[in-house]
Amino acid sequence: AAAPVKVALYRGPGTAGKGPPNLMRLLNAGNQFTITEITPQEIQAGRLTNFHAVIFAGGGASVQANALEESGREAVRDFVGHGGGYIGICAGAYLATSGFSWSLHLINARTVSSKWQRGVGEVKMELTDPGRKILGQPAGQFPVLYANGPIVAPADEASLPPYETLACFRTELAKNGSPVGVMVNSPALFGAPYRRGRVLCISPHPEQTDGLEGMVLRAVQWVAPQPQTRKLASPRMTE
Repeated sequence: AAAPVKVALYRGPGTAGKGPPNLMRLLNAGNQFTITEITPQEIQAGRLTNFHAVIFAGGGASVQANALEESGREAVRDFVGHGGGYIGICAGAYLATSGFSWSLHLINARTVSSKWQRGVGEVKMELTDPGRKILGQPAGQFPVLYANGPIVAPADEASLPPYETLACFRTELAKNGSPVGVMVNSPALFGAPYRRGRVLCISPHPEQTDGLEGMVLRAVQWVAPQPQTRKLASPRMTE
């Protein structure tokens, strides 16, 4: 049997809500994964090299970025660049984008509006054909919890490849003066390589939606190095 995928879960300023405890429960439930919380200080010290993938969950992206400081943000980029996996959920997806001075610039995406407080509630999304192959969900639209996640379009980062859309929003929330119409058919899940690693951004919250928990597990499997190359995910990885 393949060794478990070692997952780090960011724990520090800028993370909150039910997402992190749900992720801890989901990824510790079997023998395919192990998940360990990691602080900004541990990331700055290079501890990500002990893992195959890292998850940044919901909360406040700029707060997460400020807690990491430039040395921590560079450590995350270095980890993914050497073959590690990155999953950003809601705030963690904002953090991965290329549209802010504080963001990680891991994926060639930018937010379409500065008015990000679109609301919290259920929306419909639908996986694309590539998304179904990776995430294993059926065809058609289904509900998912949304809580002000990023609405993105392609950015203009010459050093980054285009992202691939894995799911699209089919309905929207547009409260607090946020623009109407931009959310429908925009990417809900999108991914891309970053040097030797993989990045997957998830705007809504499948980890908090009944029946979609398996999507998160498949997402981790996709971003993590394959079993035959896991020990090569970083030149400094220690077992």
